[in-house]
Amino acid sequence: MASSQENDVKKPETTITLKDDEKPETTITLKSSDGEVFEVPESAALLSYTIKIMVEDCRAGDVISLEQVDGKTLSWVITYLKKHAIDPFSEKDKDEFDTEFFSDKEFTSVVDIINAANYLNIKELLHTSTRKIADLMAIRWNRAM
Repeated sequence: MASSQENDVKKPETTITLKDDEKPETTITLKSSDGEVFEVPESAALLSYTIKIMVEDCRAGDVISLEQVDGKTLSWVITYLKKHAIDPFSEKDKDEFDTEFFSDKEFTSVVDIINAANYLNIKELLHTSTRKIADLMAIRWNRAM
């Protein structure tokens, strides 16, 4: 009998539409530290060097446990990866998406994303999120003056 956790696979918000001649993409199953399970398109998941190494080391269909990333943060990371896996994606579109992606995130949430990006070895997300923290700190510093 399957546990309720196994049946509660979450699919983050971003949708990728296939062209008529495209086959459905292989997915990778990721499990967060708090037990949330996500089905992620392989092209998005493999933007993480850490996940790429884990996939190479396990059998097809295995669930990859990410013990250092909680479900809420992993959901945000997956949304980011799915959007950045879409091709073509101009620099202007990336900048607009990145700005919108972080617009509703609190300071502590951005720190969680930085930690996840560092653990998962996602350089672009790490760079973007640290830049956002710098912006938030500058705003706080200016308010304190």
